[in-house]
Amino acid sequence: MRFALLLCGNIINWAIAIFGVVSQPKDFASYLLAIFIANLLLYMTFYISMKIYFKERILPVPVFFILMDIITWAGALYFFIFKAHTNWEKMPAQSREENDNCIVLNFYDAHDVWHFLSALGLFMSFLIMMILDDDLIKIPRSKIRVF
Repeated sequence: MRFALLLCGNIINWAIAIFGVVSQPKDFASYLLAIFIANLLLYMTFYISMKIYFKERILPVPVFFILMDIITWAGALYFFIFKAHTNWEKMPAQSREENDNCIVLNFYDAHDVWHFLSALGLFMSFLIMMILDDDLIKIPRSKIRVF
C-alpha cells in the first residue's frame, strides 16, 4: 500500500516536471504554486490513506476539517483556474485596468476570493496535520506506527 501511494506521488511529480519542461509555462510562479499545492494535497492524501489502511481512528473534529478543507480547496482552485485573471508582465496600473468586477461586498474581485480561499485552505490543511493524530495521545510512542 505504502509503495503504491509513494509511486503514484512520484509519477504525479514527474508528470508535472515533464509538463514544465515540455510546455515551458510563461507564468513560472503559478507553475511553482501548482507544484506546492499538488504536493501538499498528495501528502495529506497519503497520510490519511495510511491512517485508514492501518485502521487508526480519525476523530470527528479532523473529519469535519477534512471535509471543510476539500470544499475550500475546490473553491480556491475554481477561482484560481477559471476566474482569477492577472497579468504579471504589466505595470500595476495597467493590470488594475483589467481587473474583473467586484463579486464580494462590491469590493473584492475573483483574484481576492482566490487569495482568501487558498489562505483558508492552507490554514485548514496544516490544522488537519496538527490534529489528525489526536487519537494517539495516550498511546506510547514505541507502539505508534510510523509511515
